[in-house]
Amino acid sequence: MKALRPLLVFAVAVAVVLGGVHLLQEATEYHGGAGVEAQTTVLFKIKDNDFGHGDSFAATALWQTCIATIGWTGEDEPIPAGERTFRAVLHPSLPKDTRRRLRGCLEDLVVNHVKGNVVSMHSGAA
Repeated sequence: MKALRPLLVFAVAVAVVLGGVHLLQEATEYHGGAGVEAQTTVLFKIKDNDFGHGDSFAATALWQTCIATIGWTGEDEPIPAGERTFRAVLHPSLPKDTRRRLRGCLEDLVVNHVKGNVVSMHSGAA
């Protein structure tokens, strides 16, 4: 009986590790697809390091690059909503994991010395 104890402990440890890996995979997996709301509205600011081509062009370049990473195409360009702040709308809305991925792209990606900062992102009725 004592000889089986290490084998049983090993089997339980393997099951716990495999369960943990599966939970981590589910928590970080990108599912894509559309959300249940009519639209997702994103308000973001841009900052650049001597871009020189204008804020609207900079915002559009960053926006189009980031929506391409989530598989979205054909959306309108972002419109000015204040000083170096832009508003963009996606139809239909984005699910939670896709919103998180878009936020990460806008805040982490640097396109031609242009970086974004998401002020707000919410899904709701049109």
